[in-house]
Amino acid sequence: MKYKLRFSSSLAVCAVAVAVAFYFLIQFLYAETDCHFGTQLLTGIKMFSFQAIYYIFLYVNTRIHANLCFIVVLGLIAILVAVSAFDYNQQWPISALHTSTNAFTHYVQLKIIRVVGWWKLRKLLQATHHVSQAQEFFLMKTLKKYAMTEYGIKHKFSEIKSREDFVRMHPITSYSDYEEYMDRIAKGETNVLLPGLPERMGVSSGTTTGASKMIPICHEFLFQFLTEVLFPLMYVGAKEFELHSKLVRGLFLTYAPKWRYTEAGIPMGPVSAPLKLTKAMDQFNVAFTSPSVCLDITSEQECTYIHWLFALKDPYLCSIGANFASIVYYAFVHLEENWPSLVDDIRLGRVNPDLDIPIGVRNTLNKLMKPNPQRAHELEVEFKKGFDGICLRIWPHCQQIASVSTGPFVLYVDSMRERSYSKGLTVTSPLYTSSEAFIGVNIWPRDENQCYLIHLNTTFFEFIPTAEMDEPQPTAIFPEQVTIGEEYEIIITSINPLYRYRLGDIVRVVRFVNQCPVVEFVRRKGQLLSVKAEKTSEVSMWNAINQCIKQHWTGKRLVDYTCCENALLAQLKGGEKAIIPYYIVFLEFDDGSTLLPDEKQKLDEVLQSLTFPYESFRLKQRIAPMVVHTVRSRTFRDMRRFIVANSMASANQLKIPRVVSKPDHLQYLLDHMIGE
Repeated sequence: MKYKLRFSSSLAVCAVAVAVAFYFLIQFLYAETDCHFGTQLLTGIKMFSFQAIYYIFLYVNTRIHANLCFIVVLGLIAILVAVSAFDYNQQWPISALHTSTNAFTHYVQLKIIRVVGWWKLRKLLQATHHVSQAQEFFLMKTLKKYAMTEYGIKHKFSEIKSREDFVRMHPITSYSDYEEYMDRIAKGETNVLLPGLPERMGVSSGTTTGASKMIPICHEFLFQFLTEVLFPLMYVGAKEFELHSKLVRGLFLTYAPKWRYTEAGIPMGPVSAPLKLTKAMDQFNVAFTSPSVCLDITSEQECTYIHWLFALKDPYLCSIGANFASIVYYAFVHLEENWPSLVDDIRLGRVNPDLDIPIGVRNTLNKLMKPNPQRAHELEVEFKKGFDGICLRIWPHCQQIASVSTGPFVLYVDSMRERSYSKGLTVTSPLYTSSEAFIGVNIWPRDENQCYLIHLNTTFFEFIPTAEMDEPQPTAIFPEQVTIGEEYEIIITSINPLYRYRLGDIVRVVRFVNQCPVVEFVRRKGQLLSVKAEKTSEVSMWNAINQCIKQHWTGKRLVDYTCCENALLAQLKGGEKAIIPYYIVFLEFDDGSTLLPDEKQKLDEVLQSLTFPYESFRLKQRIAPMVVHTVRSRTFRDMRRFIVANSMASANQLKIPRVVSKPDHLQYLLDHMIGE
């Protein structure tokens, strides 16, 4: 007993010494800091340290057998809090928009994201070693989940035991195969494609295919996006740019979705938008500058203004993002036009009274504003110098513009670089996704050629070779069977649920990661000009326009473009089709200028040099020379708003179609031509 007492007393004395030393160590670490959050945590650590010392002395002086486990646990908690406090204090810079509460929330989120993101990325990379097993595992899990639905029973999901069985027993499908099922689900029928009702009916924009599609979105799909796609990308961002390892915020340009409801009350709208806004959202949306009330602003122009207002308030902004590069580009144009008003609002601590926004939204936003003359002066000085490299001048910590910037969006990336908006920043295309399925993630954000590792754990993939793309039931191959350098149409099987579904995207395989292909987006299958079966792709047209800008249209800076076939013009005008068909091209230049007749002719000549089928039909005079029109400044920006106002698309989803297929879109362009 005497030995035990001496041992316990010695342990207690050591514990007291450790606690005292620990207290003075923390005091020393924070002695020179003016970090408010670190000071708050230091106060908490003092409390834990003093409590530990108190209980230890109580044990020694009274020789009461206090619960030693309790003392040890208390000491461990104190150490854990101290380590967290020390790590917390290293999170500099801290967003100027942070309060102590949401800064702590942000800190906890970052730790969770780092752990989950690392784990999910590791699982994805492990799957690349065993592609067939990973794909079959996902497929069989999905089929088992929906085996007892009407669709699952009809297609005998319970009898399918392998991916080869699935390919043999289930035909390749398109959206027309599901329309009847979608209508029944919208009316409230259950156990059709899903066991119950979907979380929402996801609606595609329809700007490239000509018609919107309804896709039943299950809760698991939204959870997958968060854990399997978003968290790994944020982990990659933290490694490459330290974007998500500090308590700094980014700007994400998002806009109010157009929510409608089916007969059964199921929400219809974009896949990625939140169904409703709550005050709690701002506590969890701490990684971004814009308050959630922005989504109550229905006008894209006013919403963009508010996005910039709160981003400009924060000198520590770390990134700028949007769904598409076109959104970022047009937002920068908006900033260049409206910066004086934005600076005034920051100086006065208010929201511009001329903005057309709901009074409730205005009141909420005004409560978040405080006068900041110093920040306003800093911004005004930099804006008056011009917009060359503006991002790094007003946000020195900004490193990245993240948005889909491949395929048809290359034009907008080039425009941002030409205007020097993005000077000094890395422009990345982080993910490749659609309303129907997740396709791939870009885990190499600094690479000049932006490409995507296909996501084996969220979607079952097949690929249609070029030679079979026009077949109704083509022979498809599995991911590990594709060839580098070849183009393929993607077939997906998703949990949404869609089975062997032709997505309509054409991709090119650029390399492999172990057995898994890495792809780059090429084009949408429907975005073709084909008046005589020549199939001129949007890639060919863009290459021809780009070559003309560099070689023949000296000093011209392209803003946007689109094309159509003359048959659409005949449909619009109610006349007969021309005997010899031709292409119509619409171009917008940043200075609102037009082209001379000889300059317009160059586009036809260059396109012939780049595409043999088009050249052949032109030489045979079976296709007439293309007609090139130029449109007034801001035409394509205003056309975006026109399409949003007259369709189910939201600004987040909108893509300017490279081949116009709707008469009202063509009429809009014709109404804005220069001098014609």
